Amino acid sequence: MSEVGNFESFAGAPAGNESSEQAQEQFNEEMRRAQAAQQQLKKEEGKARGNDNKLANIIVQFLSQASNTDLFLLISRCVAQDIPSELLIAVLSLIDRTASMEIDQIVAAAQNKNALTVPKQQAIHSLSEGQMQAIEKWLGDITVAAANKPHRTLESVLRKKVNDRNEMVKELSAPFVQLSAFILRNYLAMQSTQVDYEILHDFMQSAYLKMITDLEELVVGQKRIG
Repeated sequence: MSEVGNFESFAGAPAGNESSEQAQEQFNEEMRRAQAAQQQLKKEEGKARGNDNKLANIIVQFLSQASNTDLFLLISRCVAQDIPSELLIAVLSLIDRTASMEIDQIVAAAQNKNALTVPKQQAIHSLSEGQMQAIEKWLGDITVAAANKPHRTLESVLRKKVNDRNEMVKELSAPFVQLSAFILRNYLAMQSTQVDYEILHDFMQSAYLKMITDLEELVVGQKRIG
């Protein structure tokens, strides 16, 4: 991921016309987050393969926009968990034009585009039919990306954890669900629509649980065929 080095020039950028002390403090905090995320992403440089280099370019372009700096840490944690580049590109595609064009190509070329059904979700209260259609299309792209590398998706999105009874259990990657919820929140905010983050988080959690269940069944079926 040599492209990740471009974070350095962004991290040292001036605050522009923000002259108040509060704005400067906020900018400094964002830059500290940027530098932390940069270091985390650089650790993944040796793991780059295939579309990961393309993902790095998209991340740099996406995070160079001031409105997206709050997503630095979540994205870096998803990268550190080895979540497939196609899947992250699909998540970003709801609000990023470059990612949207890339996922359109991935979906068009995907051999498993019909391998999973798009998780049907109850409509979010107060959203228009057009907004829900866009969200369903987005979930469809995410589903295709997940099925494109099913084993790696399961290994990275499902995290192992020891519960209170000292049992090994699996749960969805918290950064991945949080990132998706924030992307959805930002998409709605761009359309002057406000929905509580908790509602959006629960919506994405439910959608991903259904998607992961279908993905596990797909992998089991592939093993039987093999």
